[in-house]
Order: sequence, then C-alpha cells, then structure tokens
Amino acid sequence: MNDGKVKTLDDALAFIASYVEAARPSARVSLSAAYGLVLAEDIVAPVSLPRFDNAAMDGFAVRSEDILPDGTACLKITRTIAAGQEVVHALPAGEAARITTGAALPPGADRVVVQEAAQVAGDMVHLTAEAGGKPHIRRIGEDVSRGDVLLKAGTRIGAGQLALLTALGLRSVLVVPRPKVALLSTGNELVDSPGFLKSGQIYDTNRPMLSRMLQAAGAEVTDLGIAADDPQAILAKLVEAASGHDLLVSSGGASVGFADHLTQIVSRRGFLEFWKLDLRPGKPIGFGDVDDCPILLLPGNPFAAAIGFNLLGRAIIACLEGTKPGRNVWRLPLGQPVSRTGGGTQVLPGRLRHEPGHAMTVEPLPYPGSASLRALALADVMIVLPPGQGNIPAGVHVEVLPI
Repeated sequence: MNDGKVKTLDDALAFIASYVEAARPSARVSLSAAYGLVLAEDIVAPVSLPRFDNAAMDGFAVRSEDILPDGTACLKITRTIAAGQEVVHALPAGEAARITTGAALPPGADRVVVQEAAQVAGDMVHLTAEAGGKPHIRRIGEDVSRGDVLLKAGTRIGAGQLALLTALGLRSVLVVPRPKVALLSTGNELVDSPGFLKSGQIYDTNRPMLSRMLQAAGAEVTDLGIAADDPQAILAKLVEAASGHDLLVSSGGASVGFADHLTQIVSRRGFLEFWKLDLRPGKPIGFGDVDDCPILLLPGNPFAAAIGFNLLGRAIIACLEGTKPGRNVWRLPLGQPVSRTGGGTQVLPGRLRHEPGHAMTVEPLPYPGSASLRALALADVMIVLPPGQGNIPAGVHVEVLPI
C-alpha cells in the first residue's frame, strides 16, 4: 500500500486487521491483576451458582404442606438461620425457621414467607402467604450450571466479569498481557504543561489525551515526551523504543510541511504501509513499522488525532490483544440536518440529546476546525458520515462512536 495514494478508512482497517498480530503470548495472572485484561481462554464453570439453595428474602423458611389452602399457617419458630451459617438438620413438619437473605435453606423447607407477611407472638409465627406466590428461594445452579461456558476467550475483564470469576472461586485466569505502547509528540512549538511558554509555543495536549485513550483501550503506555523537529532526534527516540514495545504512536510531524519528518523517517528505517486517508479531519494519518515495530502516525491537531486513534488506534490495540477489531458503533437519528462537502468519510463532534417522551438523538456541535479543543471537550460522541453521503436531513440515522 506504500504508493502515496489516499486510502479509504475501510481499506486502512482491512490492512490493519491483516497485518497486525497478537503481540505477546498469554500469561496466567491472579484475579487481582486481571481487571481490564483480555481473556485468553474460555471460562467453564467449575461449580454451580448458587452453590446451595438459599433465601432470596428475609422471612421464614417453611414446608408448603404446612400452609393451609387459604394461605395461612401458625407454626413454631425453632431456630434462626443467618447467612453464612452451616445448616445440617432438616425442618420438621409444623415448624418454621427465621431466615435472612442469602442464608442456606434447611432440608425439607421449600418456601420462604417474607417477614412482611408474618406476625410473631412469642415462639409462634402467624403467616399469611399468597396462594401460589413466589417461593423466594434461589435454587442451586439457577444462575450458573457446572460445565457452562460462561466467558469466551477475547472477553475483556471488567467489574462484572471479575465478580463472576470471583464467585466461581477461581484464583487465576489466562490472559493476554497489555500491549506496550510508546507515545511521542513532535514539534518545536510544544511545551509540557505547566511550563513557561515563549512566543509561538503551545502546551502539548495530545500526549495526555492519547495516553488516557490508550489506557482505556487496554494498553500499557510509555511516555517518550516531546521531540523537536529534528529527524535524527525523532529517529533516535523511535528506534530506542521499538525494541521494547508492541506499538509506537506519534502525533504531529506527518503532514506535508517543510518540518514534517515522520513519514520520511519511517520510510527510511522501516516501511510506510499507508499514508493519507480519505478522511476529514485526519487526512495525514499513516501506518507502518520502525525496526519491525508497528507505528501509527497521527495528526498534530487534537480533534484529528482523537479521530485517528478512535477509528484506527483502537483497531490496532485489538489486533495486538488477539481479538477481532471492531468499532463500538451506535446508530442514532440526527436531531438537526447536516450539511457537508467532499466525498470522503467525515467526522463531526456531537452531543447526545434525550428529551422526555422522545427517542435519543445526536446533534453536531459547532466546529471551527480540527484544532478545536472546545469541541473535543464538549463532545459526547463522534458522528461518522460515510463517503458519498451528501447533505443529511434531520431524523436520518447516522453512525456514532463514543469518545
């Protein structure tokens, strides 16, 4: 693809999917270290959940045959069973056991009458149970049966997955290690914040933004700082980082200005697979390798850099994790018409809008250009308009990406 021609977004994504492979062999880690990582194995339930029949509500465990046809019963309270208490003895006929939510059901009991339907007088309880009502019992295996495939390889471990793995009693899981990504900004005008700005200088906003986006995508980030517009200095930083990382990400220095060196550096030390996409903003996006380490070249303008990472960077990270790259796409109706020019893919900052009684819509924000930090900060989503789509009236569904 190194022919210098403008590529479509779909072309670029297809190439990335075919080019980038899983970066590191899987490793077994403790559950405490597994959050945010991707499973490298299917999780098969070693036990059933719940592990035992237990009360779903506070109340009284009873035998159904002790309840009269009208739903009433007068039973003797012979014990109290709290959550975590071992239960051995069966519940005899004519007796009730006070029980708390989550406590093991005594053998023989097949129903819990909630405490709101009970009146206690001494060691007796008068029950008024709804005929045919819920038994208020969580049965063994009701949620998970032993042998069930619960989570497939490729699943990212979030809070809910971690809760399930913990409940199963697993001590460790096989995961894909986090891809190691080195992040570099280039430009004589850039200064780390906070710091003293000379005339013509600006603070580097891309590294803090891209670092968080990389971490959210599952990467471990090394900050290479800022490189001046010096080809040798840039090359030295990239070569040093290439040997110990799975991906290099740069911002700035990849357009066609006299001080934009990155595309030439990559071509000299490795291979520039593609450069320039039919995408607005974000045309000067490139991908290649330096010393066999993949590199993603992002524009210097913040909104364009964010678009490039959201559309391409996340796909690269997914490939490095051994999962199928795919965009987290919604489709929502436009709340107002959109006018556009040009035939390529266009991305606009947008905000979600939800009026009571109406479906959620998305509305484009005022957008002065790809350097707009205000639009980037106020946006909930990116509105992706495909090639060839002209002016779009309100109500038409469009592709929406969360930022």
